[in-house]
Amino acid sequence: MTTPDPDSVVEERWIIDTNLRPLCESVAEFVGYEFDDSDWQAIDTALPTTDVERSVWYDHPFSGQAPVTLEVAADPGSSVVFVRFFDVSDDRTKAQIEAALHIFASWELA
Repeated sequence: MTTPDPDSVVEERWIIDTNLRPLCESVAEFVGYEFDDSDWQAIDTALPTTDVERSVWYDHPFSGQAPVTLEVAADPGSSVVFVRFFDVSDDRTKAQIEAALHIFASWELA
C-alpha cells in the first residue's frame, strides 16, 4: 500500500453528524461531481458499521472533474462524525474543503 502525498490529504476532523449530507453535497460541488440519493444511501447505510475509536472507516469516491475520496467514521455515543479526504488535487479545492469542514463543525444546519 502506498502512502498518500500529504499535500493531497485533508486531515481527519469531526463535524456535527446532521451536517454530513450537506458536507458531501458541498464537496461534490467543489469537485464537479453529481452527488445524488444513491451516493447518500451508500454513505448513510455504511456509517453505522464504522467506528472512529476502532479505526473502522467507510470510503466513498467522488469521481468528478477533480476526484477526491471521502472517508467517514461514526463516533458512537456522540453527535459528531469524523471525516477526512484523500487525493485532493489542488490547493483551491483543499481550501474549500477545509472551510466547509470548519463551518459544518461550528454550526448545525437546520
